[in-house]
Amino acid sequence: MSCVSANDLQLARLADAIAQRVGQQRFHVWFNNSTRLDLRQDGLEIAVPNDFIGEWIGKNFTRPIQEAAHDVLGTPLTVRFSVVPELFETESREKADGGDYDQRKTNGADRPAERSGPISRGVPIVPPATRSAPISSALRRETPVAPSGPRLRHDLENFVVGAGNQLAYNTACYVAEFPGSQYNPLFIHGSCGLGKTHLLQGLCRKFIAHHPTKRWMYLTGEEFTNDFLSALRTNKLDAFRRRMRDLDLLVIDDVHFLGGKKATQEEFLHTFNAIEAMGRQVVMASDNHPKLIEEFGESLINRFVSGMVVRIDAPNFATRTQILRALSDRDGLGLSDEVICWIARRVTQNVRELEGAVTRIAAHVKLSGRPADVETAQQALGDLDRQLVAPVRPENILQAVCTYFGLEHKDLMSGRRQRTISLARSVAMYLVRKTAKLSFPEIGTRMGKRNHSTVISACRRIERAVLQNEVVAWSSAVGEREEEACELIQRLEEHSRAIA
Repeated sequence: MSCVSANDLQLARLADAIAQRVGQQRFHVWFNNSTRLDLRQDGLEIAVPNDFIGEWIGKNFTRPIQEAAHDVLGTPLTVRFSVVPELFETESREKADGGDYDQRKTNGADRPAERSGPISRGVPIVPPATRSAPISSALRRETPVAPSGPRLRHDLENFVVGAGNQLAYNTACYVAEFPGSQYNPLFIHGSCGLGKTHLLQGLCRKFIAHHPTKRWMYLTGEEFTNDFLSALRTNKLDAFRRRMRDLDLLVIDDVHFLGGKKATQEEFLHTFNAIEAMGRQVVMASDNHPKLIEEFGESLINRFVSGMVVRIDAPNFATRTQILRALSDRDGLGLSDEVICWIARRVTQNVRELEGAVTRIAAHVKLSGRPADVETAQQALGDLDRQLVAPVRPENILQAVCTYFGLEHKDLMSGRRQRTISLARSVAMYLVRKTAKLSFPEIGTRMGKRNHSTVISACRRIERAVLQNEVVAWSSAVGEREEEACELIQRLEEHSRAIA
């Protein structure tokens, strides 16, 4: 007796794949003899005669079902157990009257009992050991099967919140708890290493905690592309679309990977529209604002900016010290405030560089047996101090400033006094004076043949802002921005030194 309908070839392939993983005998006992499978639009429904069989299959065979679904359907699968004893009562009575189940299991026979009336195809026989009394109504229980994609390694509990990511964090928490009600879609963008993936995976974990029976999926842009192309090659687009579009939460990390891929973008747009039309949630992350992603379709950009677009900025000094304390506690280093401040003043770009610095110090402490003090940190990260005193090419400074402010080189050389251009020009002059050690007339010549008094005035203005730690503001292609002057100068100097 089979647990699937003979005319459902896709379901038959799925059943064969499950049988290969659990073994033919166990599949015969727990599936063919105890269940009926039905592949629906929202997942795999497994009809069972009682709670015991459903719980046993869910506990022992979830992973084989997940792996089989990934191989056959190319997508994760949600499994539902339906306790429907009336579907099995007729065959249970016939089996009780017509033979010994244990003997049939031993000799491998699978002879159907004689029936006095018509029975629908695919109705299995229930093992007597697990037979239960009839229940008047079906008890339905959903067991979401975790996606076979990236494992959720991060959660929101250890996400360090600071000025640069406070809004993104608050929005992610709200969306996880109330998906689809507001901020849909949610688009988080920021440079590499600032915690976008951490935030997205933490959002998924919080969503699971609040909505354990709802369907969700976390994918990278590359995985979405590969799954779509695989479905296209194997004529499984219907299955792909069924799995992707019937979700309560779809999270796509590195969505900029879809840039330039017109067919994938079109498919993602339809997926996006289908999920949003049902009032369900879409969350995405990218290195750039939607309008700045190269080769992205206008229709997709319009859909992305119709929701909540939030930027994660590089951590400021206070946030960097918090992150370093958390990393120190995680690794059991016990770094002092003096060491933490020493690192935070020198590593400013992103969290990954902070993690790398702590890892190097931890390795130095372990290998040398010395305490984790400033001297040890200086030895482990000695190249940082050497970089801070090495001269920087003026061309590198101009390039870093233009990139950071979203300007072109000709803007700095022009006579335009627009706020952003004026600030960027003054910052460039100050950095060239500080790091390249050029004279004021030399800087003026390089910056559009300006008078040396103009350069002196610009350098003094920025120096005063740094000493007083003023907040400077400017306009960018993605909105208004502001940052502490000392943080801005420190970050741009590190950017300039990082340019080859």
